[in-house]
Amino acid sequence: FESRNAITFQLKLPHSFKIDCKQGLWLSGQELSFKQTFTEVDLSYKINNRFNIFIPFRYSIFKDEIKKRISFGGSYKYNFKILSFRYKTRFQRVYEQDNKLEETFRNKLSVINKLKKNFELFLSAELFHPHGPNDDNKINEYRMSFGANTGFSNNKSIKTYYTFKAEDINKTNPEITNIIGLSYNFN
Repeated sequence: FESRNAITFQLKLPHSFKIDCKQGLWLSGQELSFKQTFTEVDLSYKINNRFNIFIPFRYSIFKDEIKKRISFGGSYKYNFKILSFRYKTRFQRVYEQDNKLEETFRNKLSVINKLKKNFELFLSAELFHPHGPNDDNKINEYRMSFGANTGFSNNKSIKTYYTFKAEDINKTNPEITNIIGLSYNFN
């Protein structure tokens, strides 16, 4: 079991650029002990109403290690009246103490149902493909999530969600984690 909490600040820049700054704290186990904290800065560019590209950088602190992650990705969103579909893909590199640790392709599909002006439900599935000379390019992790986004006045919102995560799925005993999350966003 994990609890994931985050706060995000968003700043819109000229020429369709945007910066998101996110601070997160993850707790794990029945006693909810410290798992990691991270700071993430994400620079994105909105090509048009459907396409977006982004470069996030994450600095994570665990109990006994520090990891740095850089990614490059893009997303495509198609809107119907009350339903939206979003596909997001990214390539990421994770470094541990200045040594390359792993490279991964991530693909995520989300369905968003806007019920009211300031309330929407979502469902998503994400697949992780390791990339490297020792990997056989099989999916090694997947996540399934559902939750709600609630918007408030003054460009503030809260996101609550549940995620089922299965990691190392090609091994005899994959690691299964149930995650409850809460994010607070300032735009």
